[in-house]
This record gives sequence, C-alpha cells and structure tokens, in this order.
Amino acid sequence: MRSFKYVCIGLLLIVLVPTSTTAAGFMLGEETKGVTIGKAEDVTLTIRFRLQPRLDLGDLTQSRDGRSYESESDLYLRRTRLEFEGNLVKNLKYAIHLSGDKWGKAGQTDKIGLFYAYLDYKFLDTFSLRAGKANLPYSRVSLTSSSKQLLIERPVSTEAAKKLFDDFEQPNVLAHGKFRDGIVAYYFAYADGWAEGKTLRAGNTVHKAAPLWVARVELALPGWIEKGKSDSHIGKGRHLTLGLHYAAQESIQYQENAFEEDRELLGFDLSGHRKGVTAQFEYNQWKEDYAEPGKRSKEPEGWYLQAGYLMDGINLEPVVRYERYDQDANATEKTEEAWTVGANWYAKGHSLKISANWIHTEFDQQTNGWLAADDTKDVFQVQAQLYF
Repeated sequence: MRSFKYVCIGLLLIVLVPTSTTAAGFMLGEETKGVTIGKAEDVTLTIRFRLQPRLDLGDLTQSRDGRSYESESDLYLRRTRLEFEGNLVKNLKYAIHLSGDKWGKAGQTDKIGLFYAYLDYKFLDTFSLRAGKANLPYSRVSLTSSSKQLLIERPVSTEAAKKLFDDFEQPNVLAHGKFRDGIVAYYFAYADGWAEGKTLRAGNTVHKAAPLWVARVELALPGWIEKGKSDSHIGKGRHLTLGLHYAAQESIQYQENAFEEDRELLGFDLSGHRKGVTAQFEYNQWKEDYAEPGKRSKEPEGWYLQAGYLMDGINLEPVVRYERYDQDANATEKTEEAWTVGANWYAKGHSLKISANWIHTEFDQQTNGWLAADDTKDVFQVQAQLYF
C-alpha cells in the first residue's frame, strides 16, 4: 500500500501544478447537447444519439491449438445509443436509454437492449431518490459515461469488478444527495444483485440471496468541485475528488447443493484536473468467500493510474495508463499488467472526436490470458465518436 500513497501524492501534484492550457475552441464548433422539446412548467424532453465505430487490430484471437495469439482485424460499432431524458414535473427527472452495443463484432449477436430506465426525484439538495435500471454506485471510471472516457476501453480490473454482483446496470433504488454545494456527496443503493435463477458460474445456480447494498462517498476540495463526472474535461475548469465505495451481498445460496457464498468489494479513487491536465487513480479489491469445504476463497485486486494533457490550439490530447490486475491474491502467478498509450483529437468536443490507443498486456503463467507460446498481447484500436 506504500506505493499507493506515493501515487496519490503524485496525482495531487499533477493537478495542482500551474498551467495555462485551455481549449481555445474546436474546429467544428462547441459540443452539442441534443434536441430539447418543451420548457413550460419544467416538462422537458431531450433526445440524443451516440455512435462509436471502432477498428481493432492485433492479437484478437487464439490459434486453433490455443497456444498463441493470432493477428486479426475487426471493424464494428462499439456503441449505438438513443437517449431520452428530461423532467416530468419540477424536480422529477427521467431517463430511458436504448443500446445496440458491439454490432458487427466477431462472435457477438446484434441486439437492442434497455440500458437505462429510471425516475429520480429531488426532495432537497441533500436528498434525492432514484428508482429503476441504472448504474450501481461504485468505481469512478465505471460511473463515468463512456462518451467522456480518456481512453477507449476501461481498465480490465474495473470491468471485472462490475461483474461481481451480476449486472452493473441493474434495477436498484438509490438515495443520494450533496452537502455544502457539492463538497460532500453520498450514494446509497439497494438491489437484488445475484437473484434467484441466475447462473452464478458453471454448475451453480442461485436459489436465494440476501439483498445487495452499495455505498459511496465523494469528498471534494472547496473551489475544486466537479459539475459532472468526466475523464476528460477538455481544457475547462478544475476539480479534485476523493471517492470511497463499499458493496456487499451475503448468503448467496446454490440450487444444486446446500452451500453458499458471500461477496464484498472495497475501493477508493482519486481524480483531478486543471484545465488541460487530467489524472486519475483507482484501487479495488473484492472477495468471493465460499462455504463449501475445501474451496478456497478468491480475492482479486487491481489498480490503475491514467493521465492526459490537452495541447492548446490543436485540441490533441496524448494519454497514458498503467494498470495492474491480480486475478486472485490467494494464488501465485495470477497478475496481468498493461500499458495503454494513445491520443484523442477533438473536432467538436465530445460530440465529435477520434481516439487511437495501443495496449500492451503481459500475463503471468496462471492468469486467464496466458498462452503456452504467448505471454503478451498487443492490440491497436481506433475509435470515432459522434454524439449529438
């Protein structure tokens, strides 16, 4: 944990260092925010559409004998989203997002899904209540919209943590609010998590389980409050936020036998930016504790550090991330490490941008991903985003 302390100190220095970088305007104008219909008596509807075509090149598939990676290419639509948001009455927000993700991707089935569907009523600035299908409140990078990511893909460890309680986007009830103009924010959610009939893993179907509880607190410096979560604020404003989160679901019983398991997750994140400089660190650890005799508990953990710098005038943002993911701290040779380097070019802010990333991953011998003739993998990605 000593290294984490130094990482956090370094992050503070990055975001506090003086800089004059700021976006002087985009080649195709400022961002668009969709089409809004109606404003009378706070009844509104905003419609937005997002499209992310993607090209992947490199070690995408395994050889027929499973001993090495083979170079392939894959052109597909990473995300298509149709979003409806607004107010039904004063203080009552709603959102319905339809998704068509990974259309045309090798090995995937094209389908349209319901991504978000919720109502959110603000009783006071310090207390709002949201109900419906939406994100569970943990992991800073996972709570940030994919439209505002610094790098094309989220870290491997946080993507694994999202699957710990079945779906990250699932029906839940969320109490949330802010104090002192946003210096302190809290989120407290109740959900089913692993519910009856769900397949927990091969050979284990859920019979019943206790509820899933998730809590998150965010602390910001006065004058450094973030208006909305983003990995890249493209040269505008400043923020510095510490986030702490915890989630747990106990007594997940199996249908096939009398055994059960408990699951819990604990993590923190520190994010900040000042004009064109942005940086973010996050650490998560979680545990699957099995009651079955002779079955050892599983304890993965992972962390990442990412940063970017917007070059004034040309709106080009070089980016880098290092991540380390231990697939099980109770076992040896279970760690993978990855470096991601690349750049974003903003033609119209996040409304029109092009990103390119190169990801180099190294696998320990006992990890998922290690192959007998290949312990590394390299992937090059190019993605465009149209969001209006």
